[in-house]
Amino acid sequence: MKAHLLIAAAASLAAALPAAGDDWLINMTVDNRFDVYFGTPTATNFYAGGGNNWTVTYTITATGRAATDYLYVATASDRAVAQGFIGEFTNTTTNLTTVTGDAIWEVFPAGAYLTQLGLGPGPWPTNVQPTQAQVDLAIAYATINNLWVTPGNGGINGVSPWGARPGISPNARWIWHNANNAPDPTIGGFNHDEFLVFRIAGAVPTPGALALLGMGGLVAARRRRD
Repeated sequence: MKAHLLIAAAASLAAALPAAGDDWLINMTVDNRFDVYFGTPTATNFYAGGGNNWTVTYTITATGRAATDYLYVATASDRAVAQGFIGEFTNTTTNLTTVTGDAIWEVFPAGAYLTQLGLGPGPWPTNVQPTQAQVDLAIAYATINNLWVTPGNGGINGVSPWGARPGISPNARWIWHNANNAPDPTIGGFNHDEFLVFRIAGAVPTPGALALLGMGGLVAARRRRD
């Protein structure tokens, strides 16, 4: 009887938890091109949207994504005047927001590894966006070989030559890979080992989910003893 009560309590807790899957609201732009994906540490499994006009703040939504999903942004530029990526990313399920410039962002400079990826020899053509299959090659290679690095920071939202990008936090920074140790990799046209893939890591289980898993284990153990 006690085991049945524990099972019922666990079922009630499970019913009270939010439905599986996280929803996202993204406001962003890239100088010059981008695509947004979700996926595992080694491959994408969902295309969320893209753009090719930095003067536009693109609003992208994604629903029902696994809490452990990585969010990826693949980019390319014309390597003239300036290049960069800026945005605000809100997981509306957990009510957590990150902006470009936060420490959780990583980048893989795929252009430095085109031969290894079977896409070389380089350089990668200007203003050419990689396909999803090419992005997947880059993600898998970077993860397997531990090649994700910290992006270089540029100015905050509002800085020249882009001005203020509406719909994006004023605390967000323009970011890019820094291939030549420039003081600001977003200013001055330069091939910073494009194409680039940025990412933020998937979420860890919430304390509530861990507690439920623990209760499930206790229930299973109690049933075996009974």
